[in-house]
Amino acid sequence: MSEHHHGEGSDHHHDNHFTDMEARVKALETVLTEKGLIDPAAIDAIVETYETKIGPRNGARVVAKGGLIRSSPTG
Repeated sequence: MSEHHHGEGSDHHHDNHFTDMEARVKALETVLTEKGLIDPAAIDAIVETYETKIGPRNGARVVAKGGLIRSSPTG
C-alpha cells in the first residue's frame, strides 16, 4: 500500500494513537456501521473466535497432531 505523504511545508500532524493500518480499519468499520452494513458486536465475535479458536496458535497444534498421525504405524 502507499505511504501517507504531505508536500513540503505541510503543517498537517496526526494526533491519534493508531498506526496507519489501525486508523484505516477503524475508519472502514465506522463507515460500514453507519451505513448499517455491519454490526460491531458481530465483528468483535468473529475476531474473538479467530483469536481463540482458529488463529495461528491453534495452527501449531494442528500441524503437531498431523505429524503424530503420519509417524504412527497405523496412521
